Amino acid sequence: MKEIQIDLIPPKGLVMAYFRNRLLFSPYEIIGDGLSLEEKELFEKEIPYECHFFDENTEYRIVYREAHRDYIHRVLTKEEENEMPEDYLFSEDVLVKKEYVSLSGIPEMLRVISRYRYTENDTLTLKDYRIAVIPKDYMEENKDD
Repeated sequence: MKEIQIDLIPPKGLVMAYFRNRLLFSPYEIIGDGLSLEEKELFEKEIPYECHFFDENTEYRIVYREAHRDYIHRVLTKEEENEMPEDYLFSEDVLVKKEYVSLSGIPEMLRVISRYRYTENDTLTLKDYRIAVIPKDYMEENKDD
């Protein structure tokens, strides 16, 4: 848990953490200087290979590089996407598995915003992506679609 930079995590949201033999998908909240999370002890026992803390506007991602025995930390924001050409963004709403939706605080859908760019060879390629919670007002407006 010491590798996670608490000050970069959105104050409240969802976490997806990939461990050797399982996926943790859970709501979390920053309380004081600590992380309030149902299965916090899992982070103490094992190093997640990849971890995403996200809300509607920001994602903090930490990826463990086993070969280097270090971590890559990334913060991705909606504001960055506002500065990108619209043609370079692709947003997709994806369903969450029912086993996770049954947990308290897990929505039925998440949004994945793919960020593309052109290479020096004029090939369109995926540069990055951001996972986001879909705003509740959007979900309510589009409930019957």
